[in-house]
Amino acid sequence: MDYDTYGEVINGERTYQWLANDLKEGRAVLIGWTDQNSTHFDILLKLGVQKYGDNFQGGIRGSDLFVSVMRRGAFGFNPDHTDTHPGYYDEKLGGGMGITGEKLAELINGIKGKL
Repeated sequence: MDYDTYGEVINGERTYQWLANDLKEGRAVLIGWTDQNSTHFDILLKLGVQKYGDNFQGGIRGSDLFVSVMRRGAFGFNPDHTDTHPGYYDEKLGGGMGITGEKLAELINGIKGKL
């Protein structure tokens, strides 16, 4: 896992691989993440869930990578799409993130690329 000097998780190949490994093992993962530009998010990640019922809003599937940014928003993303545009993540996870949204997209796409 890649960390900054304060012990916060940062983007990097080791981070993407470490998280992907945990997710593939069925674990839910909670990270204290920073964009390295003074923004900190607590992020809960889970790959796939048991689902009940046939109808889900917004195209959510049980096999999605679920991303929950505490106090902002949550959504399920197709893990096969490793080049999702930052604006899509921004829209689904609360909006108005600016450069932080771009860094968050790097994190999510990086993890999806290792799944």
